[in-house]
Amino acid sequence: MKTAVILGGSGLVGSFLLDALLEDERIGEVHSFARTALDQENAKLSQHLGDLTNTDFWNLKLKADLLFVCIGTTKSKTPDPDLYFKIDHDIPVLAAEWAAKNGLSRFLLVSSLGADPGARNSYLRIKGKMERDVRAAFPDTVAFRPSMILGPRKESRFLESIGKGLFKALGPLIPKAYQGVEAEDIARAMLRISMADKAPELVPSEDIRPIAKA
Repeated sequence: MKTAVILGGSGLVGSFLLDALLEDERIGEVHSFARTALDQENAKLSQHLGDLTNTDFWNLKLKADLLFVCIGTTKSKTPDPDLYFKIDHDIPVLAAEWAAKNGLSRFLLVSSLGADPGARNSYLRIKGKMERDVRAAFPDTVAFRPSMILGPRKESRFLESIGKGLFKALGPLIPKAYQGVEAEDIARAMLRISMADKAPELVPSEDIRPIAKA
């Protein structure tokens, strides 16, 4: 059986992925790296709490096979641009360096459609830089690039909820590459690819649902 590590297990995608990992008989242990404890208990689950932006946290010694990064924030939740960059960029990069140092076999992360280090949009630019620097640390990284992520969030985001409503209403008219993707499908696709013999470098938005349903 494999040992999995997850970052962002309390988030929209991460919560679905955490449940899937705990239910999967091929996974013997699940380790959550987070700032605060998850509101969940399971014999397979171990929680490691600390400041993931601090390099000292990553001195943690742990034998594992898979690492899933579903971590991220928003400008409204994290208005400080320096802290925002540390969460969306630095944490995944530190995780990739840790995974390479500790000999993990696969590193999978949630990025975004349009991620590009040269993008004019700051969100896409940070995601692009994150992907670039993660891959420099762990070359075989699998990056998932969903469009709008759909699903029930714990916190209310008014403008985002309007956008999701439009995505669902206009779904058939939107090109597949830009259609919204259910968070549960992203989680299922991540787990499926983590167990595959071969994995792609990038998983575009339109491929996520077919992989999840395969």
